[in-house]
Amino acid sequence: MPIRIGSFYTGIMKNHRVFLILCVLLTVGSFVLFASDYDRGIGAQIGRLSGGGLSFYQELNAVSALQATVGLSLSSYPGYTSYFDYGLGVEYQKTFFSSSYQDWFETDLYWFVGLNHGGSASWDGSGIQSPFTPSIGFGAGFGVEPVFLSHLSVPVSFGYGVFYTAEGSTFVDMLDIAFLAQIGVRYRY
Repeated sequence: MPIRIGSFYTGIMKNHRVFLILCVLLTVGSFVLFASDYDRGIGAQIGRLSGGGLSFYQELNAVSALQATVGLSLSSYPGYTSYFDYGLGVEYQKTFFSSSYQDWFETDLYWFVGLNHGGSASWDGSGIQSPFTPSIGFGAGFGVEPVFLSHLSVPVSFGYGVFYTAEGSTFVDMLDIAFLAQIGVRYRY
């Protein structure tokens, strides 16, 4: 039985096209899966509501995320005033607009709502100068998160917050309503 070169070549080309289409689909699919794997992040955050310190970011789904920031500071100087401060901030973030530019830059606009708890105290060699003073805060606002090269994220957010500090003679003295400006840097993975 003679082999026809034309039909043999046509059969290979058909299989070759199917193979190429399958490779393209797998490549595109792997990039989609690869991009969706970056749902966590670690870094640093600073702001009155978020707190200042180490930050952890976790996506809940494609448009919702939680961010937690923990800060701790103990400054002890013999012969001088020593300070202790801590803070814990938790934010819920909801993305309402996303855009991607090329393969190296994307950005998200989001609204956020958050809670903050902190406390501070100071003392010197003669005793306590300022007793432990706890505080709590609540706030909300909007933010933008540019992401460079799929990993490096710089979230910036603005809003308003209400803060209560257990220090003062009247309730009005203990309450503070303030504009919020926060920034962070994190590595998404």
